[in-house]
Amino acid sequence: MPYELRDLAPALEYAGRHPEAGFALLRSLQSGLRPGLAAIVDDPERVTAVMLVHRPDWRKRDPLPTHIQLDAETAGAALRLLAWVPPGAEVRLTTYRPWLHEMALGVLEGARTVQHVLCVADAQRFRPDPGTDLAVEIGADQVAQAGHDGAVGPEEGDRLFGVVREGRLLACAALGPPENGYAPVRCLFPASPEGRQGCGAAALSAAVQAALQAGHRALCRLPASELPLLHLAARLGLSPVCREWSAEGRVRR
Repeated sequence: MPYELRDLAPALEYAGRHPEAGFALLRSLQSGLRPGLAAIVDDPERVTAVMLVHRPDWRKRDPLPTHIQLDAETAGAALRLLAWVPPGAEVRLTTYRPWLHEMALGVLEGARTVQHVLCVADAQRFRPDPGTDLAVEIGADQVAQAGHDGAVGPEEGDRLFGVVREGRLLACAALGPPENGYAPVRCLFPASPEGRQGCGAAALSAAVQAALQAGHRALCRLPASELPLLHLAARLGLSPVCREWSAEGRVRR
C-alpha cells in the first residue's frame, strides 16, 4: 500500500543508498515538504521505492502535466507506487534506470520520450575555454532578436552570456538562479557552424565560470542525443552524475 510521507527522512535515506537516482532525488528533496509535492514510498520502515509527485501550478495559462520522479529496487515495488496514479492522468514520468523507463512506457499511452545526462562542474574541475572572454553578458531582447531556429528561450531570472560578431548573436548560454548550492546552466542555441568554431564553447564556458565565481556549482542538463554538446561539457570539466529518462503521456485506463 503506497504511503505518503510527512517526514522526508526515509526518502532521503533511500536516495543516499542509490547513486543511480540519488543526485536527482536529493535535489528534489532538499527543499523539504512544500505545496505541490507529495513523497510516496512503499514502506516507511524499509523503503524500496520512492515516487515524488510534483503537482502543476494551475494558475498558469497552459495546463501542465503532473511531474513524477520514480526510482525502485524491483519492478514489483515500482508497480505498487504507480498504482497510486489515477488512470487517465497526464504525467511526465522521470526515471533513472533503463528498465524503469521501459516500465514507464508500458503504463503510458502515446508517450513522448527524451533522455538527459546531468553534469556538474566545481571550481577544482572546471577547465575554461580559451575563448571565454569572447562571451559577454547580454539582455533577453538580444536573444529574441537573433531569431535562431530551435533556440530555447530564456527564463525569468536568467543571466545570459552570448558571443556577438558584427551585430549578430552567434551563441548564447543561460545561467539560472541557484538552488541548494547548484546553478543551472543551459545552451540556448542548437549546434551551428559558428558554434563548432568555438562560439558555443565560449558562451557555455562563460556561464559556468559565472556560476563558480558566485560560489555555486554549475549544473547542466544535456540531451543524451547531443554528442557534440556532451563532448564540449566534458572538455570544460563537467562530469556526468546522473542519467534520466522522461516519458510524457496519459496513464492507461
